[in-house]
Amino acid sequence: MTAAIPNYEAAFETAVRDFWSTRAFQTQENIRRGSPDVGTRGAVTAGQHLNEVRRVLHQVLEDAGLPRRIGSNRLPGYYRGSKNWDTVVTYRGSVLAIIELKSQVGSFGKNQNNRIEEMVGQALDIWRAARESLLGRVRPWFGYVMLLEDSPDSREPSRTTTLAGFPPDPAFEQASAIERYRLAFERLRMERDMDAVCLAVSDQQSQAVRYPDSTMTFQAFASALYARAIEMQGQLGSPPPNPNVSMPLQQPIDL
Repeated sequence: MTAAIPNYEAAFETAVRDFWSTRAFQTQENIRRGSPDVGTRGAVTAGQHLNEVRRVLHQVLEDAGLPRRIGSNRLPGYYRGSKNWDTVVTYRGSVLAIIELKSQVGSFGKNQNNRIEEMVGQALDIWRAARESLLGRVRPWFGYVMLLEDSPDSREPSRTTTLAGFPPDPAFEQASAIERYRLAFERLRMERDMDAVCLAVSDQQSQAVRYPDSTMTFQAFASALYARAIEMQGQLGSPPPNPNVSMPLQQPIDL
């Protein structure tokens, strides 16, 4: 296929606006019902806040020639029995792609290390499971989409403290939360623990999207996913057409 890859940035920006709208609605609903789970946590635990981002990813795969079908997003692990992933694409008996969608709004000082530990652990479990042939006969493609709040808290440099005599990596010294995520993703990608990353930053007022790294835009991520889908069709054979099968939003793609 030689056709140009579509530009998905506008669709992603629309999805980010939907993210903010959904969070605001969920928070107000929790307050109206008198739920104790209000505020930032209430908006997140209500779920569904990244559905539109998922829709755009599904469109990327459909544009690359993969028909939509219903499938399961629970895969076996190596250090655990199984895990539910945000999006899983299987193809002729192998896992073509695994994609996680995450966001963080506020609480950077408290939660960032936990998020990075989770990312590293997820990658380790995937590659050990792949090594043991639990995910099919080809190497999976692992991608991560992270949406961060653009705020003084996330932009403010913060000091890294460590045990006396063991100074931190200079790259993290006085780095902001946004820069710490960028560094973590850069290194995960460099070590091939992740194949592609989208690191997007957006503030609640303007809802505009910016990228702290030009190699981590949504278009770069979508292009890599698109190329992966084309590559696997070339290696394993194109799927039979099945245009009448639809996929529920909460289910991943199973081909």
